[in-house]
Amino acid sequence: MKIVAVVLALVFILAAVIYVVPGGPFGHHPKHSILFGVLALLSLLWLRFQSAGTSAPSSR
Repeated sequence: MKIVAVVLALVFILAAVIYVVPGGPFGHHPKHSILFGVLALLSLLWLRFQSAGTSAPSSR
């Protein structure tokens, strides 16, 4: 699942860049680029929670 989170984050970052460029194929849509940026951050947060459970120290 970690790979899925990384791939989604990269795709969302790429989509955010495409939507923020004025001469891009989809035009200039700042609201869409903000949305894709937030989705990329959520994907990275998901990645962080995926790896949090494996490196926890023992309670003894």
